[in-house]
Amino acid sequence: MTIRKLCIVFAACALFAPYLAGAQDNHIDQIRPDAPELAAYGQHRVGVTSLNLVNPKQVDILNSKPGGETVYYDRPLTVEIWYPATLKPQQASGGKYQTYLRDGKTEVSLSGQAVRDAAPDKQHGPYPLLIVSHGYPGNRYLLSHLTENLASKGYVVVAIDHAESTYHDLKAFSSTLLNRSLDQLFVLNQMAALNKADASGRFDGLVNADNTGLIGYSMGGYGVVNTIGGGLTAASVDGAFVPNRALAVRQAGNATYLASQDRRIKAAVAFAPWC
Repeated sequence: MTIRKLCIVFAACALFAPYLAGAQDNHIDQIRPDAPELAAYGQHRVGVTSLNLVNPKQVDILNSKPGGETVYYDRPLTVEIWYPATLKPQQASGGKYQTYLRDGKTEVSLSGQAVRDAAPDKQHGPYPLLIVSHGYPGNRYLLSHLTENLASKGYVVVAIDHAESTYHDLKAFSSTLLNRSLDQLFVLNQMAALNKADASGRFDGLVNADNTGLIGYSMGGYGVVNTIGGGLTAASVDGAFVPNRALAVRQAGNATYLASQDRRIKAAVAFAPWC
């Protein structure tokens, strides 16, 4: 399936939702009986894996004092990657995800179709890349009912745990304002690099990063809009949320911002983007 069909699939998946037999089941892979045709899972079996990334020398806005020296840090990002997979005869579809509820303390298990660390199906690749961003707060499993479904239709789907913005590690809003688009672009570059040379052998040749789509909810949608060309205003940059004009790198007309516009991004969907 091409990236151009993403909006058609996404419209169908908008009605895709857990249809639970009981609240304790926490299934993300059940489909309402009145859902449209494209809400059904696709032809591919689905694998899933977690990956820990580090974006070096990023602005540490939480520890940079207004009017003082800007502090930098190596920014950690955990991502979840769903992909078309080839299962062994003894492997049955279905697995669990361990995550947190909104209180950031209560652990919960979600059940889906993806098989943890299954072998990727490279026969039909490379596959278009989709990058998914959660709200503030949220986590990389917030749209997992959608990410699994899209992978089954022939996409590599990467959902980001945006550091300092998840249920489990929630920090000040300024980090989210500054880092959403930067995280998305970093993950795009990381997936492109893995496609060319992945030491584990899982993703080399699997990912078509030149055919990328972005999906975001709320603050994730804000990041999507900013990433694809919705630059910040001068009033936003000079506001009180983020000190030392750190947001200027994402301001409309700024040379750094204009240079960040990435032609590999071919489609974008923003659920209720913050603005």
